[in-house]
Amino acid sequence: MELAWIEDFLALSSTLNFTKAASMRNLTQPTFSRRIRNLELWMGATLVDRSTFPITLTDEGRGFRQVAQDVAQSLYRERDLARGVNRPKRAFLSLSMNQTIASDFFLTWLDTLEVALGSLRTNVIGASMHDCVQALAAESCDLMLCYSSAAGPLLLDGAQYPSVQVAEEYLLPVVAPDAGGRPLHDLDAEGARSIPYLGFSSYAYLGRLVTHILDAAPKPPPLDLCFESALAAGLKAMAVAGRGVAWLPHHAVKPELAAGQLVVAGAECWTMPLQIRAYRTASVKNRLVESLWSHLTNTAPLTCSPPMKTTESASRALTPRARPVHPGETQMPTRKMRGSARRS
Repeated sequence: MELAWIEDFLALSSTLNFTKAASMRNLTQPTFSRRIRNLELWMGATLVDRSTFPITLTDEGRGFRQVAQDVAQSLYRERDLARGVNRPKRAFLSLSMNQTIASDFFLTWLDTLEVALGSLRTNVIGASMHDCVQALAAESCDLMLCYSSAAGPLLLDGAQYPSVQVAEEYLLPVVAPDAGGRPLHDLDAEGARSIPYLGFSSYAYLGRLVTHILDAAPKPPPLDLCFESALAAGLKAMAVAGRGVAWLPHHAVKPELAAGQLVVAGAECWTMPLQIRAYRTASVKNRLVESLWSHLTNTAPLTCSPPMKTTESASRALTPRARPVHPGETQMPTRKMRGSARRS
């Protein structure tokens, strides 16, 4: 048995992907796979079910995961003590979420949690929606944060995976402004020529929601798909560069809207309200998750107020910064207990 094998297994249990885990461990995939197999031989049990895609942990693998975390933390703690380094004994809270939530919303949310609960030690798994769901199902994370909409598919069974709304969100069309601060491309313009469209990949959850917005429109705008990506960051960069219109979550573009690098490209009918929800596995119990879950179910979600499109008549009075959302608008009023499994 080698400590490196335990660390390899923990990387694999977080990503549920041999290629990604091998990259995290700076190993070739054959070498990484061989080390996982050596660990299984030492354990005398199969820890990873390789017959599924993505892979999943077996019952033995899920049981060993917590032991592996405890062993690794204990060994490193003792090493640090021997070196005179004080390592806290508090456990990590493991969360899976897509890259957009991880980079644009998580820090704001974490700040509000730590005001109420004190400092938290967190481990974030940034992945696709599909991989995040698989991580929760395999019990490779404590909580999953994801976007949710009545217009989108139901992600998880509410009885087995209860959820609670943690924030309001909006999916809104944004575009670079022209010299007068108006949208470079206007979704509401009569007789508009073809509008360059920056779209999510068809399999992306937010891409399906944009399709729903367009399908529900009495008269869809003349969009010409010129760029496609699964990453909101890529779409945002193209939009800021003036390459076209993109539908993006409000939290992802707040700084650019406030700075006037982006403006809203259409009327309110082109904006879809969303939720950011936290999911957990009902059967898994630990004190840290229970404490956090109790706080979430007794606390109102974070609120936000998305900006409106700057009209031509108002453009002289309003700059592209007309309605930035200030940090002070985020609120977390306490309210009575509400059901955590209800899905809006």
